[in-house]
Amino acid sequence: MSALTFGRLEVQIDGSRVVFTGRLDDACALTELAAQVPPGDLVFDCSGIVYVNSFGMREWVRLVRALDGRGLTLEQVAEPLMAQMNLLPELAKRLRVTSFHAHYLCPACGAQAIPLVDAIAHAVELAALQAPLLPCPECGAPMELADFPERYLSLFSPP
Repeated sequence: MSALTFGRLEVQIDGSRVVFTGRLDDACALTELAAQVPPGDLVFDCSGIVYVNSFGMREWVRLVRALDGRGLTLEQVAEPLMAQMNLLPELAKRLRVTSFHAHYLCPACGAQAIPLVDAIAHAVELAALQAPLLPCPECGAPMELADFPERYLSLFSPP
């Protein structure tokens, strides 16, 4: 396993698994990472990304483009990254998202949460830009997506 730092973003590489922790911002130049990962398909664990700005997204897109033609699977995509990736249609063709976090609200008790959504189990709903109803951690009632579906689900809709 190797650990790298790009500005305020820590990256751990363990075989074909790459774990991101920190901020995707103007301090990280991710194109250098493309030369550090092993050949073949990769799995990116994005659960530790806490902040993303436009400069960070630029670097993220550069990384994805540098790895073009390789299988890129994203797991546990943090809410800030998921919201930003949905603004860029080209990423839908280059990435496979298996799970992601999104803001949910419970209409029954008012609780808010950012649960993990299984994109594989809910593939049909997500392709139709429909967020799955998830159980509220407070009262158990169905929670609803607390934002516009396009903000989180555009990556899943067919072109």
